[in-house]
Amino acid sequence: MMETNENESGAWQPSELTAARQQINDIDGQIVNLLVQRFEAVTKVNEAKAAANLPIMDHSREDQVLDRVAGKDPNPETRAYMRNIFATIMSNSRDYQDYLTKINTHTKRGL
Repeated sequence: MMETNENESGAWQPSELTAARQQINDIDGQIVNLLVQRFEAVTKVNEAKAAANLPIMDHSREDQVLDRVAGKDPNPETRAYMRNIFATIMSNSRDYQDYLTKINTHTKRGL
């Protein structure tokens, strides 16, 4: 739980909230840039899977990733949340791979 900062008279300092929100905005920008890179890598993974005729879903790989990212979180109180965030990221990555597969199949049929 985030503590509120108060001045000597006990009044809450809204500048602390503004600063914290700006920090979140900056971090969000970094996350977006990293997710762009992740989707680029997902595209390469999808191409490799298609070439090897492998399914999009790989349960053991996803379990490994979830265990790895949760283990990197030094805060035991947020590990489950970290795991959930990455489960959502991977779900969206699978959806994107499915989309790529469909447009590639459609493109090949049109040739």
